[in-house]
Amino acid sequence: MIGARPWYPTFVVYDRRFIRDKITNARDGELSGLADWKVHMGMLVLLLAVGATGLTTITVAPDEDLVVLDEGAGRPVVLLPGLSGCAYGFRKITPLLHEQGYRTIIVEPLALGQSARPDGADYTLTAQADRVARVLDELEVTGALVVAQGVGFSMALRLALARPDQVGALVSIEGGPAETAATPTMKTGLKLAKLLAKVVGSQFIRKGAIDALKDSSGDASWVDGRTAREYIKGARRDMDGTLNAFIAMAEQPEPYELRPRLGEVAQPVLVLLGGAEHHGALGDEDVATLRDGLPDATFRTVAGAGHFLYEERPEAIVAALVEFQQNGTGLAGGMAPD
Repeated sequence: MIGARPWYPTFVVYDRRFIRDKITNARDGELSGLADWKVHMGMLVLLLAVGATGLTTITVAPDEDLVVLDEGAGRPVVLLPGLSGCAYGFRKITPLLHEQGYRTIIVEPLALGQSARPDGADYTLTAQADRVARVLDELEVTGALVVAQGVGFSMALRLALARPDQVGALVSIEGGPAETAATPTMKTGLKLAKLLAKVVGSQFIRKGAIDALKDSSGDASWVDGRTAREYIKGARRDMDGTLNAFIAMAEQPEPYELRPRLGEVAQPVLVLLGGAEHHGALGDEDVATLRDGLPDATFRTVAGAGHFLYEERPEAIVAALVEFQQNGTGLAGGMAPD
């Protein structure tokens, strides 16, 4: 069920960055000349108006609300973030896709981004793929180009197997055939993070996020404090819920193994890899598994980029997506075939 969209005034247009900067300054105590509280409120409403277009929640099950950003018109492109991603991360490529005549639908899976983090939920990758399918049913989407980063690509592959009518083609952004969203080692680290968050507060999470984003990038110039705040906004809002959900991801077994079923994926696949040395890169074993298992896959490397290709090389990524959709090659400027 789609949540009701609030009404916002549309008769005044401000530059989005100008408005956001003003709100950020006001939040940090630097009013920058905005002395009248009515102006503050008006700017806030305008911020919501320009920043939340197409943003809604879709309830896929009791207590399971997914945040969805649906914008543009044309052939649908579904964007799924990985564990460290969020809808905000795709902000550079969605306008470029709209210019090319595409409709973009960003789905934040359960416990990621601003989506809900209910206790006791099924956090397997298979269940996450099923939730994405329910969202696409609600939006009446079929034959979409599904673009997924990191572990989100395992969700996309499972979606393609379960609902081939919804998936026309698949694009992996540094994502492999993951059999679990979180490893036992990650589970131990999450339990330690949960303890530290209670002892020293969540401020250390932001510093850790900045370091992690930089380590995962080939070109880290996009990472700053403001960006890190957006990436961890949902987690900081409900730290316990986030950590509990991630621990559940490490504990819950998948109903089936994905790798033996890769040969059943009938859709064309484009795998995009960062060419720079970076943390979180798709391992050689996973790349080999995709090469051997997917009957119709193309591999491309983006020079100088890391894990967050859409942040580091947005124009090259969009060019690759458009060409892949048009002729299945995916080859674009700044990329080399593998």
